[in-house]
Amino acid sequence: MKNKVSQLLNPLEVLKSLSDATSALVKNVSQSVVSVNSRMSRGTGVVLNHEGYIVTCNHVLAGCNKVAIGQGEKTYEAKIVGTDPYNDIALLKTDHSNLTPIEHGDSAKLNTGQFVLALANPFNRKQPTATTGIITNPDSSLRGFRGTAMENVIATDAKLNPGFSGGPLVDVEGKIIGINTAYVWSRGIAIPINKVK
Repeated sequence: MKNKVSQLLNPLEVLKSLSDATSALVKNVSQSVVSVNSRMSRGTGVVLNHEGYIVTCNHVLAGCNKVAIGQGEKTYEAKIVGTDPYNDIALLKTDHSNLTPIEHGDSAKLNTGQFVLALANPFNRKQPTATTGIITNPDSSLRGFRGTAMENVIATDAKLNPGFSGGPLVDVEGKIIGINTAYVWSRGIAIPINKVK
């Protein structure tokens, strides 16, 4: 009887350990996630470095010149310093210096089946939204997406809800490996961080 109970507890302990680790990972990565609010759209952004540079998706900006970024109860103005409509990437800059940059991974070393986590916080809530999944193709191509062809993007089965655009796709260490851009054909699509750089 004791052995049977022990066998039942071990899987539960593994599940609890996994749950706690995932929750801790979300909490850690969320320090580098900001909301991005343009005149016509809401999305997410990721703090890249201590100089106040933030990356998001170009389509989140909706042709605006300035946007507001938020984290916690605070909001800041950010300037658009660069856009790449073809790869759906935009670079923002804020003068606020207390934002926490995300740790960078290497998207050239991704493998199919690798566990990933996608985060978003378009409405600047106390806790971000998160989904999990695996990489289904680390080097995919999309034809006809927003009128263009997107080459060398990451495909995952992590669902991306509205507002996930511009948010980070991270590995099990919490390192950013991509910027989430869309959810098409039941796949989450992310631009590899090496391409973003």
